[in-house]
Amino acid sequence: MTASSSPLQDVANARLLLFQPQHPGAKEPVIVARHVLDVFITARRLISSNDNGPGVDTGDVLCDGFICRAAVLEPMRATAWDFLDADQPWQQPGLRATYEPPPAVDPDTGLPVQQRPSTVRATAEGICWLGDLSGLTSPGTLPLQPRAELLGCSLLVVGQSYGAGGIGALVQPELGEKFTLAIKPNRVLVLSDGDTLFTIAERYGTTVQTLRKVNPELERYETITTAEGDTLHLLAGRHGTTVETLRKLNPSLLRADGHTVVEGDTLTTLAALYDTTKTTLRNYNLPDLYRYPGSEQLPLAMVVNVPAIRPSTELDPGQALVVPAVRPSTPLPAGEWIRLPKLRGLSAADDLWDVEPAAPATPSVMVLAGRDAFEL
Repeated sequence: MTASSSPLQDVANARLLLFQPQHPGAKEPVIVARHVLDVFITARRLISSNDNGPGVDTGDVLCDGFICRAAVLEPMRATAWDFLDADQPWQQPGLRATYEPPPAVDPDTGLPVQQRPSTVRATAEGICWLGDLSGLTSPGTLPLQPRAELLGCSLLVVGQSYGAGGIGALVQPELGEKFTLAIKPNRVLVLSDGDTLFTIAERYGTTVQTLRKVNPELERYETITTAEGDTLHLLAGRHGTTVETLRKLNPSLLRADGHTVVEGDTLTTLAALYDTTKTTLRNYNLPDLYRYPGSEQLPLAMVVNVPAIRPSTELDPGQALVVPAVRPSTPLPAGEWIRLPKLRGLSAADDLWDVEPAAPATPSVMVLAGRDAFEL
């Protein structure tokens, strides 16, 4: 057996790209590694509206499978299709590969401290390439396989009991792990000429902010210099973000000012007046407004700390501000891919097909996955 082969490799029929967050379940996860898995999967059943739950949505296809081999890549992709490169730094045996974090610095001694290695755990989000893996090349490209498919996926369970008989009994513990996967049609988009965050958001009924959130590589930032007439409202619209996000990216915009409460002032009305949130106002005024009801009249004449720079206030020209680098109207690179959020307002049947208005309804799609084909 070579370093890039395994006893199960001949039956692998799909390749997964899974994202490992630094802290699983975090509200705004930081991706520390990408995991490439060559796997063998079989379709179990279609998810109905009654089966929705963590990691699974109506229209998903629930699958079982086994890991054949695994590799770890850097968190940000070198090229759009590096995970489809035929040559990967495969690890042996065929268990999930481990991410080796860089040494931390001991604050007392200043010396590096080796951190504990980790691996991707359920539930994990990613994408799935269903196609003939023998057709992959190096460097990686999107193969022109007419019966292959690029899908979103969620790793739901991994390393579960194998039970009696079956492929698991033949290879465990020498190789591989069993897993349960939900594959998600219409959750990965290959970009075309002219695609922008704005046109994609409009086409799929989502927002520029949401597209950035599900695609960490689009969360790049740049520093601009403010010009005469610039306001937070104007910059937020120009860069496809929110006033609150601009404040978070630029601590200089977070300085507080005093607002004297008058009749009718509540946390809700003040949040709207200063284009901020009730949570931010509470944090500006700890502990006085901690857990204060949003719709309750604030004490008259109380001085409440509020953002000093209002959304419509003209900013000083020549001020350096950090803003999102990929604007809503910036053309995205054709031929690359991005992930789409969960499609809303569609039936279970519609979820299986392209939601472009001009696309005709299709009675069925047959996906060829290596040696096996199954119908979606």
